[in-house]
Amino acid sequence: MPDSNSIQAFLVGARSGDRLDPAIFIDYARQFVDVVIWGAGNLGTAVGERLLREGVTLSCYWDARAGQLDNCNGVPVISPFGGGYDKGETLVLFCIGNVAVGPNIQRQLAENGWYNVVHGNDLLQGMLCPLANDKPPNTRVCNSFDICSVCSCERLHNIVRADAARAQQITVDETLSFDRIHFITNNVCNLKCTHCFLYINSYPKERKQNVATARILQDIDVVMRSVHSFGVVNVFGGEPFLHKDIERIVERILDYRNFGAMIVNSNGIARIKPAQLAAMADGRVRLAFSNYLEVLDEKRKATFFANIDAARAAGINAKYQNTLPTWNVSSTLEDKGDSPEAMGRKKSRCGVRYLYVFDGKLYPCSFTLSINDLGVADYATDYVVLDPRKSPAQIRAEIRDLLARPYYRACGHCESFGSPALTGLAAEQGFNPRYVLPAGGRRGRTIGIPVVAAP
Repeated sequence: MPDSNSIQAFLVGARSGDRLDPAIFIDYARQFVDVVIWGAGNLGTAVGERLLREGVTLSCYWDARAGQLDNCNGVPVISPFGGGYDKGETLVLFCIGNVAVGPNIQRQLAENGWYNVVHGNDLLQGMLCPLANDKPPNTRVCNSFDICSVCSCERLHNIVRADAARAQQITVDETLSFDRIHFITNNVCNLKCTHCFLYINSYPKERKQNVATARILQDIDVVMRSVHSFGVVNVFGGEPFLHKDIERIVERILDYRNFGAMIVNSNGIARIKPAQLAAMADGRVRLAFSNYLEVLDEKRKATFFANIDAARAAGINAKYQNTLPTWNVSSTLEDKGDSPEAMGRKKSRCGVRYLYVFDGKLYPCSFTLSINDLGVADYATDYVVLDPRKSPAQIRAEIRDLLARPYYRACGHCESFGSPALTGLAAEQGFNPRYVLPAGGRRGRTIGIPVVAAP
């Protein structure tokens, strides 16, 4: 019978890309009186199917949509924390894979005293994924694997990282590698989501822009030549399909081999052109449509589904996520007056580990980007300038230094990791004065980075 150490080794191996024996986890799950899956979406359904097939009895699914869903895999669906289960005798499998709201929801387990918890992503990676770190990545498998969100897959990151180390003839520990990077194409959008984590509604008119194509292409080159590998490269906005050269941006990223999958994120309501789709007909690309259907009118819903149909007809891996019942409430923007120690505590608690690139600069999180680009403040210690005159080794050193800092000055504006609360309506539309720009912010842009001709 597996002990806690062997289970931890299994979960670490799942994230690391090792080949594993699923029986280790199956035997562990059978020790519990009750097994509950939180989340009856794609991930929870797939994990439940596998466990049931292995003879593990599931007591119930927890899901906020319990009033709409009667069962999942023939197992009753009830409201979260329902059922009266003994916390010491119950194993909870947290299967809400969304990287935006998932961490905030998962924290409710610890706050309510549930401590036998395993994340469903670990089970996806350790029991269902056919890839491993002893062979090159094949993200065409990932993108055809409907249940895999790709964007939150540590296993993919480590498989790509191992492959990059072999190619560079260095050890894995010598690589500078990341789960994910976002190339932000613009700060304009055709929705007005109240709690947008990039604060699109807060931008003054003079600061809204589609980043110049030459700048984006240069940023891609500088970053992709400097960092050894990425699990996932995200093309993001605003709304990326409002950028006139989105296909050129996608094509430039595809010129590189040191990443696993590319995700182009869209709300799906800008009419997508055939030429844009043609650029994405690559097995490494997933076109990810955010499911904001509950806030769309009928015309926009029709455009959403027409875009999905067109993408799939063009042979593109096009997916749209489960309905999100809730969203994070973003932090306010004013300086909170924190001490360095308080900012350090915020950073140490923060689970953010993804990079953001926008208009010539690389940021360690989206909030540092927003503080700078909204004109709230320009904290030079909170980003790396992507100057093409610097060598890849220089850029790598600056990124390492950035990530090693005890805190970012923007942490003094952030209320906490993630957000202080959850809102009951995902993608609620409208402006909330909570996100008004603080008085006295700077105006204008001070980039000063040269754009050089591509080699």
